This record gives sequence, C-alpha cells and structure tokens, in this order.
Amino acid sequence: MMPESGKKIIILYILQILRKYTDMNHTMTQQQIAEKLREEYGLDVNRTTVKRNITDLIDAGYDIQYTEVVRSHTDKKTGEKEENVIYTDLYYQHDFTESELRMLIDGLLFSRSVPYKQRRQLIDKLGKLGSAYFNQRMNHVRCMSADSPQNPELFHTIDILDEAITNRKQIRITYGHYGTDMKLHKSRDADGKEKRQVLNPYQMVASEGRYYLICNNDRHENVANYRIDRIMNVEMLDTPVKPRNQVVGLEEGLNLQQYVYQNLNMFSGKAEQVEMELPPGAVSLVIDFFGKHAAFTEKENGKVSCRLMVSREAMRRWAVQFAGTVRVTSPRELVEEIRQEIAKAAEQYDMPVQ
Repeated sequence: MMPESGKKIIILYILQILRKYTDMNHTMTQQQIAEKLREEYGLDVNRTTVKRNITDLIDAGYDIQYTEVVRSHTDKKTGEKEENVIYTDLYYQHDFTESELRMLIDGLLFSRSVPYKQRRQLIDKLGKLGSAYFNQRMNHVRCMSADSPQNPELFHTIDILDEAITNRKQIRITYGHYGTDMKLHKSRDADGKEKRQVLNPYQMVASEGRYYLICNNDRHENVANYRIDRIMNVEMLDTPVKPRNQVVGLEEGLNLQQYVYQNLNMFSGKAEQVEMELPPGAVSLVIDFFGKHAAFTEKENGKVSCRLMVSREAMRRWAVQFAGTVRVTSPRELVEEIRQEIAKAAEQYDMPVQ
C-alpha cells in the first residue's frame, strides 16, 4: 500500500510530467502517464488515480487540454452495460508557444548590451518554459560569445534605475568610456578625480539592441539619452526628480513611441519638420527606420518627397549614412550641416571637394 505522503505528491509528479513531455504536438494517454510515474518516480498507480489527479489539476486552474472518449463495458457481476469517460490526448498548454519562446530567445541572442554569461543563463531559463521537445532543439541554439566589451554591472544598474524611476528619485552615476584595452573606464575630471553626475531618470528603453535611459542631467535643461551599459556605480538619491515639464524636449510629456522614432538611434534633440527627396525604391528604407510616421508624396520628376518630424542631430547622421540614396531638402540649416559633414568625410579620404 502506498504511503499517504506518496499519494499527496502524485499530483505534483503528474504536473511535472505533463509540463516536460507534452505540448500541442506531443500528447499522452493516462496509461502513458502512469508508466512515466513508474519509470521516473517508482510509483505504481492506475488510470483511475491518474484521471482523478488530472481533474484536480484542471479544477485548480492548470491549463491541461484533453479529449474525452466514452468507452462501454459490461459489468461482470450484473451483466449490465456501463459507460466510462476516458481522458486521452492529454497535454499541458504552456504559457508561451514555441515560436514565441524562439522570438524571445532570438532577441537575447542579438542583444548587444546583455553580458554573455547572463545572456546564456536567461536563454536556458526561457528554454525550460517549453517542453522537452523544444529543449532538444535548443541544442542547435548558440549564444555568441562577447564580441564587444561587457559591463558586469548591467542588471544591478537596471534594478536601481527601475527603483529610482518608480519612486521618482534622482540618481548619481559615473558614465564610462571604453579604452583600447577593451575595458570600461570611469570618466574623470581635469584633476583626475572620478566624474560623478546627478541625473533625473524618466524612462528606460531598448533600441537597436541596446538599453538607454531617457533622463536629464541636473546641470542642464535639455533631455538626454544615456547608454545603460556604460553607466557605472549608480546610486539612488533621496532628492526628487526634476518635473518633466521643466525639461526641454519633454514639456508635453513623454510619448515613448514618438520619442524613439524622432530620436533615431537615440540621438536626443528637439524634433523639427524635415523634408527629403528619394527614389521610389528607397521608400522601404525610410519606413524601416521611421515606420508610419513618414508622409510621402510622389513628384512629377519620378522622385518621392518625404516629410517627417525628427531630431536634427539624428537626421544629420542618418542622412550622411544614406547620402547616396536620399537628399535632405529642408530645413536649410540642416542641409548645410549635412553638406559640411560629407565634405569632412571626403577630406578624410583625400577626395577633392567640389
């Protein structure tokens, strides 16, 4: 006879078996579950016990799917026909589908901010949210080793930033820079002392595989974006943050989606209307970077005119990058800045400037 403790724990073992060995494409029968209980836990149970525990799990809110099959049999004593409902094709409905898990894992694989060790650990944890069949395919997933310097303080920094933003408190940080030794070094002032900055943190955002802090340096009036993976020695202060409406660029609040596209690659600055001209084939390029925020007009010369609101600094760098494809036409000051940037690049390669 099975001890009482063994009877109580059967339900947990059944749940573990369903989580590990089943999904929508891999189901089990009550008999197969009973065999797994015998193989892995040394417990001998019948299908009736399995069904009773599965029913208890379903009643407790666990998402277990199954098919009901009605089987008829004749009672040997009475000779009467009886019907019995059997649960079959049982599987555990995991919180994430395999495609959703793979999407999350891919996001970590291509993250440029998360250190390699933590990336590997997070990927392993995500893999365990799927069935054993998903984990078998995880053997084909490889997390590239760190191909750029890593900041081991990243997760600690994120925790402090999250707490400071929630409590609306200022923070004090040291902003680092990488040296030729591939290590992150503390910024220092003219006297060689560690340079500490007080920031007013408002929001963290992921962009282009990196984490940024949207904030305000307390010594300045404008909004700024700091790379979180370059923040060192962060501490939360007791002083409250500066109200957003007192920060240039955040006077009307922070619309995160709008802010990210207007500050492409997280180059901060006040957004202004920019117009440019491009060939029809480059429309996809613009949409890839700016989404639906760009407005297009077809021109008689076969070109396309595009109008959008974007930070001047972000647009200058983007326009130089794609200078062979697009041509900014307005505002005039931005056009001149781009022209000077291209001329400077030409000089770097000893090219004559017309």
